[in-house]
Amino acid sequence: MATVTSAHGITVGYAEQGSGTPVVLLPGSAVDHTIFVPGGQFDTFAQHFRVIALDWRGTGESSRDEAPYTAADLEADVLGVLDTLGIDRAHLVGMSQGSTIAQRIAAHHPDRVDRLVLYSTWGHTDSYLRGMFTFWEHLYRTTDPQVYGEATLWFLLSREFLNADPDAVQAIAKASFASETAATRHAQIQAARINAVHDNRDLLAKIGAPTLVLAGSEDRTIPAEYSEQVARTIPGAEIRVLEGPGASHALFLERADEVNDATLAFLRADN
Repeated sequence: MATVTSAHGITVGYAEQGSGTPVVLLPGSAVDHTIFVPGGQFDTFAQHFRVIALDWRGTGESSRDEAPYTAADLEADVLGVLDTLGIDRAHLVGMSQGSTIAQRIAAHHPDRVDRLVLYSTWGHTDSYLRGMFTFWEHLYRTTDPQVYGEATLWFLLSREFLNADPDAVQAIAKASFASETAATRHAQIQAARINAVHDNRDLLAKIGAPTLVLAGSEDRTIPAEYSEQVARTIPGAEIRVLEGPGASHALFLERADEVNDATLAFLRADN
C-alpha cells in the first residue's frame, strides 16, 4: 500500500502491481481497493498491465475525516493519484459508483483516458433509484454497521449467493461494513448522497474513449436497462449483459472469470 496527499490535505490510498500500460481500478461506493481481490481483477490484470487500485475517502488508507465531499472531489482524488505517479494516460475500470467517477474523468479529461470499462453502471439517478439511495442513507444513519451491511448486501448479491451460505453473507457484512478497517458511517452516508444526485447525462455523449459496459440481468441495485442506456449514449460503446445465476450487481465477484476475460480482451484489443 501507498498513499498520496493532496494540496488540500486529503490522503488517498492505493495499491499497485504489475507493469506496462496503467489500468486504474475504481471501486464501488465506500469500499477500498481490496474489493478487487476476491474476484481476481487485481492479480489477473497485473499479469498484463500496471494496475493501480484506489481506496475511496473513508476507506482503507484514505482520509477518514468527517467533512462532506462530492463526486467532483472523488474525481480530483483519482487525478491526483495519476499526477503524483506521473501517469498521463490510463485505462479506467470502474465498478458501480466507481464507474460514475470514471465517466466524469473520461468526459472532462479525454486526454487522460485510453480505454474505459464500466461495471454495473448508470448515467443518472431517477426517482426510482433515488428512493433506494435515500433508504440506504437512512439505514446508514440509524442502524448498526452489521445490520446495514447485511441489508446492503441483499441488493448487491444474487439470490443464489444469499441462499447458498447465509453465514458467509454475515461474515462479508462484518468484514466490509462492521470491522475496524471498513468504511466509516460518514463515508457510507456521503456515498449514498453522491449517488442520489448523480447525473452525467450531459457528459456521456462527450466521451470519446473506446468503452465497454458490463451489466447483469439479475442486478437488483442498478437494473441492466440503466447500463444499456449508458452504452447507447456513449458513442461507439460496446455492451455485454450477463444472464442467469450470479449476474448480480456484484457480477465482477460472482461471475469473475467472464468479467475478467471480457475486460482483458477489450483492454488488450490494440495489442
